[in-house]
Amino acid sequence: MKSIFNNYINRARSKMLRFTVATGVVLLSTSTLMAFQDEGTIRIGMLETITGGAAPYGLAGARGTLLAIEEVNATGGIEIDGKKVKIVVVGGGELGSDGGLDPALAIAGLKKLVLDDHVLMVKGPTTSTNSEAIFNYLNELSNQGSGLVVHSSSAGAPGLGEISKWGFRNSFAESYALSFLVENMVKHTGAKTAAIYHLTDNPYFPVMAELMTKELAKLGVEVKAIATGLSKDAEFSRQVKEIKSVDPDIVYLAADNLRGIGFMKEAFRRRLQPTVFIGGISQLVPDTINSGGEATAGMVMISSYNDKGVGINAYREKFKARWDVDINLFSVNGYEAGQLLIKALQSSGIENTKESLASDRGKLRDAYESVKIDSISGYSVEFNDVHDTPKSGVILTIKDGAFQAWEAN
Repeated sequence: MKSIFNNYINRARSKMLRFTVATGVVLLSTSTLMAFQDEGTIRIGMLETITGGAAPYGLAGARGTLLAIEEVNATGGIEIDGKKVKIVVVGGGELGSDGGLDPALAIAGLKKLVLDDHVLMVKGPTTSTNSEAIFNYLNELSNQGSGLVVHSSSAGAPGLGEISKWGFRNSFAESYALSFLVENMVKHTGAKTAAIYHLTDNPYFPVMAELMTKELAKLGVEVKAIATGLSKDAEFSRQVKEIKSVDPDIVYLAADNLRGIGFMKEAFRRRLQPTVFIGGISQLVPDTINSGGEATAGMVMISSYNDKGVGINAYREKFKARWDVDINLFSVNGYEAGQLLIKALQSSGIENTKESLASDRGKLRDAYESVKIDSISGYSVEFNDVHDTPKSGVILTIKDGAFQAWEAN
């Protein structure tokens, strides 16, 4: 399962090294990293993907985190030595720096935040590819005595949390809950056959396609067709025709949101009508409904929250008032990430001085190991021994123009 992901990352890492040499970006010494932490504020960075194909996920996560920070700042901030200190996001606009989709550029962005902006920690990255590259780079920083927490709320590829002791994620890893989803779909549809559409140039989607194939096989469901595509695709007739030719009971999509919408529209046009379409977490954004229209109605996917979660509706109102858009899985996880950061800061014992930056980074990492919050999703969130936050799955479906809890007929 990891081999597909790792092969892709090895190519990205080679590109990253070439970028580093070409731009003259080098690792600085420990003494250089011992830069100041403004005693009047707690400086953090954000490195989400806020432009390009993954922007719907990065923007939502960054906005959720910033909302949590703004809330604690409205109370005066974090108490340090009897004084309230506010958290500030540095290194870019109000949502921080753009992590993009290229691991080499994401590494360059992290270096700037660490070496030039002197941040205490970094929230992000958005994608699994960027997270894998950055988590590996954290080991280099740690070896120089300059490690710091990097916390992703959206990267979902299996195994990321094992890379570095400095890397954390509270993202919803659908791999943890996939068996729950598949068991319910097979049980309530009586499915015997399936087909899969997945992208091949993003390491996350082949991994999920492989996991889905294995879960279906456990239940005696035969995958009769696997149609593949690329992240640049704008036409999907080949994949839809290939899948329609085997007349499957289940069709599973492992693709980004734009490709998922395009595939579903083509499937609707060509009357591909399985018993159920199963999407992934990439489809849990408003565009799936707003742009997909009737083509995506009835699709199911796994999530970690629904509208019955304690605090969800209050959060939705606050989020809409601040950003004028509705919440989704990624904005909920982003808000959780902000809450985890805040609680870790409160218990960390950081000094927040020029001389204490390196030790403060270590203290915050130690606090992350034991931090625990009651999520607005209605359950407790804490990191396990590989710095993941396994969450129970909730099956959602698109009904009446909204994501709603799926109910068996």
